[in-house]
Amino acid sequence: MAPSKKWMNLVNDRFNEAYQIGVQKFLDYALKKLGAKNKIRCPCTKCCNTDLGTRDSIEAHLMIHGISEGYTFWYHHGELSNEPQSESEDEENEILQYDTSAPDDSDDEIQQFINDLYPRFKGLDENNEDVEFPNTQNLPKMEPNNGAKQFYKLIDDLEQPIYPGSLVSRLSAILKLLHIKSLGRWSNKSFTMLLQLLKELLPGGSFLPDSYYNAKKVLHDIGLSYEKYDSCVNDCMLYWKTDNGCDCCKVCGASRWKKDYRSGEFKMKTNGRKIPIKTLRYFPLKPRLQRLFMSSKTASSMRWHFDKRVDDGVIRHPVDSIAWKDFDKVHPNFASEPRNVRLGLASDGFQPFSNSRTPYSIWPVALIPYNVEPWVCMKPSNFLLSMLIPGPDGPGDAIDTYFQPLIDELKELWELGVETFDVSTRQNFTMHAALMWMINDFPAYGILSGWSTKGKLACLCCNKNTFSTRLTNSGEQCYMCHRHYLPMNHKWRNNRVSFDGTRERGVAPNLLSCVDVLR
Repeated sequence: MAPSKKWMNLVNDRFNEAYQIGVQKFLDYALKKLGAKNKIRCPCTKCCNTDLGTRDSIEAHLMIHGISEGYTFWYHHGELSNEPQSESEDEENEILQYDTSAPDDSDDEIQQFINDLYPRFKGLDENNEDVEFPNTQNLPKMEPNNGAKQFYKLIDDLEQPIYPGSLVSRLSAILKLLHIKSLGRWSNKSFTMLLQLLKELLPGGSFLPDSYYNAKKVLHDIGLSYEKYDSCVNDCMLYWKTDNGCDCCKVCGASRWKKDYRSGEFKMKTNGRKIPIKTLRYFPLKPRLQRLFMSSKTASSMRWHFDKRVDDGVIRHPVDSIAWKDFDKVHPNFASEPRNVRLGLASDGFQPFSNSRTPYSIWPVALIPYNVEPWVCMKPSNFLLSMLIPGPDGPGDAIDTYFQPLIDELKELWELGVETFDVSTRQNFTMHAALMWMINDFPAYGILSGWSTKGKLACLCCNKNTFSTRLTNSGEQCYMCHRHYLPMNHKWRNNRVSFDGTRERGVAPNLLSCVDVLR
């Protein structure tokens, strides 16, 4: 019997005695089930069951980093699919005395997966209870739009048992199997063979897919898939829309397809299709923003900046910033609907392989909805992966080539919007979105903005009025005229010794307007 897992809810309060007791019981259980004397997989948020460790090292990791919240089925540590979970009164009381928010009933495994994919997703409440807002209590209730109905129906269908009498739902089984495939690095062919074997072993009438392709279709139907757009090997263009049928780049003439350099023929997949040299993975934005309003919990969070913000002059959230307030003044129609989404964008390149000597750079692009509470804003569950820009080299100034699908979708969300069902008020509304901020380091800023952050004109504020000097010995650019931002009567303007040996008589350059920056 597996020990109670309620202690995992205390991962953000790891000094609680209940969490420490839970860690010890987990280690006792894992070592007993696996019969391992030395090392087992470490389930902390850093190792994610990929690295082995001793009991002492895993205990230290779980206390320092915390256990992975999504790891509620301990299949790496000997737990069986239908194994009962301990719910003794002593153990429950032991946990509940430290966690007053713990639910009475154990969470369903499929709910945990849905919560990871769509934070705090619960769909329509069973008791048809609404989360009312003061200014929406008297509005008439509406039926969900077709998109929302289709999504709710799909989730209901996927929560059906994998076979009659099973305690495991169809979606839960598929996600677990795909997760194991990913961790074990199985090939698609071997995974299909496993599904076909399981299909034979399960009772008749089971809903398990018989191939990897059909398993991926389930993820695609619930919006967990992505769109693929081939790109030029030199980052000149995307093969999408009217250019989707092209076989070579319109700019540089490079071939779209991989070639076998020995035979000179195009490389082919097993299905007879040609293999592209470079492919962009793009995750559509609109359906995921819509689903933020399909949960009563998430829908209420998407109005936090309007309903629960405290205006006391303290900056604790982007809504308190001058930029947000100025945006509301310039675009009053957008600001009049508090459910319209304000977004930030973050991007940077990184080396995805364990061997750091391998020259490769892949660029993920993430979007962050800023409507939610400040303690939720920057959590990983609030990030929306937008695209994966392929390597092996960074896109450089050609990054705008890859941003075309996102810009196209953002323009549509700004100008036309998309019909969305708000489950908290039972209302259909037209949701708009605006990209307000970018988060990145200085080199990535130069790539995303198109303005060089190196050389004579590297200052983003001064622009063409940057005061720069090349150092004689090192040859590096130096920016020393920062004293011209001080008042004219400031004592440091006449301080030669502490600076570059000169008196400062210059004045600060004028700030550029948005029109000037774009020009």
